[in-house]
Amino acid sequence: MLFRRIAAFALPMLLLSPAMAAIELTDNINLSGFGSTAISKTDNRTPLFISREITDEACYDCDTAFGLQLDVDIFDGFAASGQVVKRTQDKWSDPELEWAYLSYEYNEFEIRAGRLRLPLFLASEYYYVGQAYPWARPPQEVYDSILGFTSYDGLSLAWNYELTDGLQLTVSPYYGFERLNEVDLGNLKLEFDTEYMAGMYVDLVGFNYRVHSGYMQVKYTQRPFPITEKLDIYTLGAEYSFESWLWMAEVEVDRIQANWYASMIYAFDDFSPYLTYAESHQSRKSKGVTAGVRYDATSTISLNLEYQMIFSSEEGNRGQFITSPLEYSESSDVDLVTLSINFVF
Repeated sequence: MLFRRIAAFALPMLLLSPAMAAIELTDNINLSGFGSTAISKTDNRTPLFISREITDEACYDCDTAFGLQLDVDIFDGFAASGQVVKRTQDKWSDPELEWAYLSYEYNEFEIRAGRLRLPLFLASEYYYVGQAYPWARPPQEVYDSILGFTSYDGLSLAWNYELTDGLQLTVSPYYGFERLNEVDLGNLKLEFDTEYMAGMYVDLVGFNYRVHSGYMQVKYTQRPFPITEKLDIYTLGAEYSFESWLWMAEVEVDRIQANWYASMIYAFDDFSPYLTYAESHQSRKSKGVTAGVRYDATSTISLNLEYQMIFSSEEGNRGQFITSPLEYSESSDVDLVTLSINFVF
């Protein structure tokens, strides 16, 4: 099962190829794909989660994502990779080019240039591959903290060093050039004209654990309310497995907010029940508890059933909603039920 391979920490292999069940078109060209969809429903009319907007009406496409990835080995360390994704916020007729880059590997170093995935979080490289993580969706307290932006246009350099036989260190600085990003918050469309972004992540991967730390500085102008800001973002995440248990935790901190979660998963046979607790502070204020179970139907298909409760300690605070629930004359608390299916090919 893919989840058990993750729990056993075959992570470097996963990060190189999120959709692991690839179709070999030629000796040096592989095509792979992945998808997720769900039935989601809350007990609150206020749209919940950026890029998903789940409400009290049963939604059959709020969590739908589908992607295709093409990997090409060119020659002697040179490779190319492209990934097109219909994200949760996209129409089927308007998918997004999530990454498209050229890479070159030489000894312990790898250089990438093009459109790349922002490496801030544990699940960043496979964020849209629902089959690759235990929940129906990654904890939104952390993964929504940068408004759902997942890629940048620029360069990265990775140094992969084997400290011991079972311990690998990766240090990777990166730089992103000017780019315009847009996000919809209900009826409000925000534009972020990014002048640059620069950062670094450090990964430490052992046999049964992984520690990921990230830093990014971004300078941008926000519209329609013209504000130019420079923001420093810090992240730290860790996962550890022992026998049938997997523990995961992450924290994201910047000048305007602080978010974190902790999750524990227990795998037996084809079932993996899990429990997650999460909090958001400062600009978003909420606490959340998620209980669910994952069922691995096959090595490439899984289902999730989960129940989530999110509480806000401040009436009218946006929390994990896309706007204040006062606009809908609703409570600041919300319950969410999700039944999802994930697959890779």
